[in-house]
Amino acid sequence: MIRPYHEKDLQACAAVYCSAFSAPPWHEQWTAELAQTRVRELMCTPMSYGYVCEENGQILGFAAGRLMTYLYGREYVIDEFCVSYETQGRGIGSILMQHIIAEMKSRFCAAVVLNTTRGYPSEAFYLKNGFVQAEDMITLYLHLK
Repeated sequence: MIRPYHEKDLQACAAVYCSAFSAPPWHEQWTAELAQTRVRELMCTPMSYGYVCEENGQILGFAAGRLMTYLYGREYVIDEFCVSYETQGRGIGSILMQHIIAEMKSRFCAAVVLNTTRGYPSEAFYLKNGFVQAEDMITLYLHLK
C-alpha cells in the first residue's frame, strides 16, 4: 500500500534509508540518527510531500520530495527515493514511483525531477520508469571541506 508520509514514519524511513544506502553500490555509512535527521529535514517544509510503501505494517520504501514552482508550472522534485536493500527487485520501487507520477499528474504538476548517479542501478530504474536525461542540464558540486 502506498500512502503519504507521516511524522510517525520517521524511524522506519530512516531504517530503510540506512538499509538502501549502506548496500552496494553506494556503501555509505549512515547511522540511524543521521538518517533520521536527513529525513526530518527533507520533510519539514510546507511544500514537502513524502510517500511510503507499506506492507503488513512495515515500511519497505519511501520517497521524500517537494513541490516547486518553475516557469512552466509546478515540479515535484524528488530529493530521496529508496527501497530497503532486502526487498529490492520485487517491484516495490516501480509501484511507488508510478503512484507518485499519478499523484503529481492529479496535482497538475508539469514534471517530476530528480538526480541520480550515472551508471548506478538507480539510473536504469528511473529510465525504466519513464524518466529521460535532460541533455541541457548538469549537476555541479563544490566540496567545502
